[in-house]
Amino acid sequence: MGQIALITGGGGGIGGAVAHRLAEAGMTVAVADYDRAAADQVRDEILAARGKADAYSVDVTQAREVKAVVTEIHSRHGRIDVLANVAGGSIYTKRVEEFTWAEWKQVIDSNLKGTFLMCREVAPVMQKQKSGRILNTASNYGVTGSALRAPYAAAKAGIITFSKSLALELAPDGILVNTVAPGPTDTPRVMEKESPDARQERWYPVIPLGRTGQPGDLGEMYYFLTTPESAAITGQTFHVNGGLVMP
Repeated sequence: MGQIALITGGGGGIGGAVAHRLAEAGMTVAVADYDRAAADQVRDEILAARGKADAYSVDVTQAREVKAVVTEIHSRHGRIDVLANVAGGSIYTKRVEEFTWAEWKQVIDSNLKGTFLMCREVAPVMQKQKSGRILNTASNYGVTGSALRAPYAAAKAGIITFSKSLALELAPDGILVNTVAPGPTDTPRVMEKESPDARQERWYPVIPLGRTGQPGDLGEMYYFLTTPESAAITGQTFHVNGGLVMP
């Protein structure tokens, strides 16, 4: 039986790249996204490339929706081998005194709460299987902090430590938990806000490899963490940022 991979935020950007890469590896991919049309598009692209995929709509901040989508995927396939939590984002850019509590909570919920809810539902499935890979998503800002993105940095730092804690809890069940921390990455959402020339001027001089990341760079990292070659790795954070941050 082929592996089943659930990717949140799979409708585009990094999540879409992860979905495509895992499908290329022969996995059946459950593309889950708040934007159902985006999830459908990635599913259709995978099917057109002769891969296997389904699309699902889910708001990862809502426990009922998370439980429903995990139950549906498990009922359909009988297992979940990979969970990649990519959903999230910084949403706002402003000084801390300008944040309302509702805005702060929105950022925490879409990143940290969503990751927790997905892990809480998928972990028992993997525990029964005595196997599984959980891949959570942080950011270089979860290590360095970020002026004007305080709740986002706080949420991503929380994901790093949550992932370490979960790795310790689930190791006896043969489940590996790791975190991928992207640096500046040229996703469609980012490129809508900043031109290629502006990004090059801003980032290229300070990134040792001299370029920003591409979604495919991240897709390869997530894929590696699903392979037999990574079978002895758990509780780790992998920075994919061209050398911008070396913790």
